[in-house]
Amino acid sequence: MRVLQFFELEIELLSPAIVASRITRSGYIRPLDYVPGSTLRGALLAALYRYGYVGADILKQEAREPSLLSSPAWPVAPLGDPGVGIAYRRSLPATPVTFKCKVCGKSILNLRDVAAGIAGPGELRLAAECPDHGPAESLYSRPIFKYDSGVREFDHKVVHAVSVSINKLLGTAMKGMLFSYEAVAEGTRFWARLVAPNSIAERIPDQLRVAVGRGSSRGFGLSLVKVKRREAPELSTTTYQVFVSLSPVTPLTRLSYWGCELRVSRVLGRTMKVLGGWDMALGRSRPFVELVKPGAVVAAEVRCEDQERARTFAALLSYGGIPVRLGDTWLTGVNVMVSVEEYERLLGESLG
Repeated sequence: MRVLQFFELEIELLSPAIVASRITRSGYIRPLDYVPGSTLRGALLAALYRYGYVGADILKQEAREPSLLSSPAWPVAPLGDPGVGIAYRRSLPATPVTFKCKVCGKSILNLRDVAAGIAGPGELRLAAECPDHGPAESLYSRPIFKYDSGVREFDHKVVHAVSVSINKLLGTAMKGMLFSYEAVAEGTRFWARLVAPNSIAERIPDQLRVAVGRGSSRGFGLSLVKVKRREAPELSTTTYQVFVSLSPVTPLTRLSYWGCELRVSRVLGRTMKVLGGWDMALGRSRPFVELVKPGAVVAAEVRCEDQERARTFAALLSYGGIPVRLGDTWLTGVNVMVSVEEYERLLGESLG
């Protein structure tokens, strides 16, 4: 059995990053609130190869069966006075039972009640009301962070840019070359988790420059990634658990990986259709897939061959997730889940 190492990443954008949720005929619009795990994983592998830390054999091996896995990168919120000092606090995707009053801004969190009742056959209450102003707005899947006694939604800055339509050789305008971009602003910071086997982990430097998202040839997405090694997390190996997803979740009832199986009994969340990403080895786009949005509450049973695998699987689940095979390619950056207790701990934690 391979030995895994665990990492935490701090990412700072040195130039605007195009991580768009939509592409139109005129350009990329609506930047995502997070960097998908598959995007981050691909950027890290490309940088490790470009700077000579890994060879082509590792890339081929990772294409056949991914072992370096990344969670999505969620933004960190700066709190404090720049003149005194700024603390950065982690954001996490809001669950379907996280609400905010539109009038007074009061947040309503029902996670504990839902976690206690999701295993049962009854219906769950998915609406909430402010005691003073009535129905509240759902924050599901948006990045939130702890603030005072409640939570606040993270609002990242977006920059707009236009790519000129001038042909470099002819010096004249070309039809179809005028593109507009909506990108996450430089200076935005993120945090993420990474898991890797020893064969790759020992080659990962403490600091690395990577190109995240589209348009890297035009200077977009240049990022500084700081890598911090972590001890294998001590997580619960209880057979039946309730999780909160930090990534999109594949709507499958059984997920197998690392000699273990996750049997999903109930998922509380909404689905979306997304492009599976770009397969660098095959040189083509992966198919569109239907996924459950991040922040979903998942009730599942973990079954492993032995207790040692159960501990490793629990850690792997919260750091890199469970990849899923799509024909001759893989979907990564999905099924990253943490326990309800860990979710609440991370949501109130400062980065540093």
